[in-house]
Amino acid sequence: MKNFQVLNCITGLNIGGAELMLARFARSLLSTEYEAKVLSLMPRGSVVGAMLDNDGVPVETLRMNEGRPSFQAFARLRATVRKTGCDIVHGWMYHGNVAASLAAYLDRKQPVIWSIHHSIDDITAEKRLTRMIIRLLARMSASTSAISYCSSVSAQQHEELGFDPSKRVIIPNGIDCDEFQPRADARSRLCSTFGIPTDRLIIGNIARAHPMKNHEGFARTVARLYHDGYNVHGLIIGAGHEEGPARRVARELGIDDRLATPGPRSDIADLLPGLDVFLLSSAWGEAFPLSVAEAMASGVPAVATDVGDCAWLVGDHTMISKPKDPEAQAAVLRNHFDLMPAERRERGMAGRTRILQNFSIRKYTDSHIQLYEAALAGRHRDGSGG
Repeated sequence: MKNFQVLNCITGLNIGGAELMLARFARSLLSTEYEAKVLSLMPRGSVVGAMLDNDGVPVETLRMNEGRPSFQAFARLRATVRKTGCDIVHGWMYHGNVAASLAAYLDRKQPVIWSIHHSIDDITAEKRLTRMIIRLLARMSASTSAISYCSSVSAQQHEELGFDPSKRVIIPNGIDCDEFQPRADARSRLCSTFGIPTDRLIIGNIARAHPMKNHEGFARTVARLYHDGYNVHGLIIGAGHEEGPARRVARELGIDDRLATPGPRSDIADLLPGLDVFLLSSAWGEAFPLSVAEAMASGVPAVATDVGDCAWLVGDHTMISKPKDPEAQAAVLRNHFDLMPAERRERGMAGRTRILQNFSIRKYTDSHIQLYEAALAGRHRDGSGG
């Protein structure tokens, strides 16, 4: 019998970093005295929803259309929070944080914890509704027990927008290093699955199609390397790429046969270790990119743009480039590919060691349990972080 019930409010359960993090966190809590329940504002996504189902985590949904509130959704929120009998309400992402605070207000004034998984380099780049919600959350932030940021850069940016700095706690994303690990057969599996010749250097990215991910820049980087004589092949796994911007750029630059865009997959942990390098090309919005950490845990060297806490996560400044600059990323990759194969493998294993020591799912779970204990005891964390 679990002693404490935690209701996790999240915008939706489609594939994304925060959504996957919630599912893995809920699984990790199974061995503790805290029981996770999930409330999705939007209709449940199939992949993450199935992960929660497989682990026996209860899931409710408000069935909101594109996250827009309605009287019916408001009534369902009130009924759901009362039915769950939760002791803590934990918000995930902006809409989920608003719902968490509202849920606690409607019920027994439970402690509320917010989670922020986004960085804001320029708030004008966000959608109008998102900007409104961020400003609303800033005004509400003093009422929370704590605000958990997965990135110190994200915390600073939000506090500059008015979020209460006394509620800051830094908890970086956590990786299951048993699930994400080097696999001897991964490269042959990757090449046969996507029809990639085995002699090519495979540069990978895992993300949905979104402007902030800058997949056009990813394709331009691959093209620069190819035209410089490197036998490279790009691979982007995620929704929306089949005819997305990366494909268009690949056709324009004459590398259409050097870029694979297969769509979303559920076997990422089996495929990731087959990459020669992971390339994060994001222009903005990243806080602590889960895909980079998963690649590192899989023994794959990671190259990333200097957004959010990427430089801290990767831990090697020679693998970081400025955003929106395909030539800068190509230069980093040239230096990497010019190393001897053994040196590249050693770099990949050093990344795995870094994840094991600093960013494990166990450490992530333990940090949240400490946060829950403090919230239940009626204590607020100070602004010192993690």
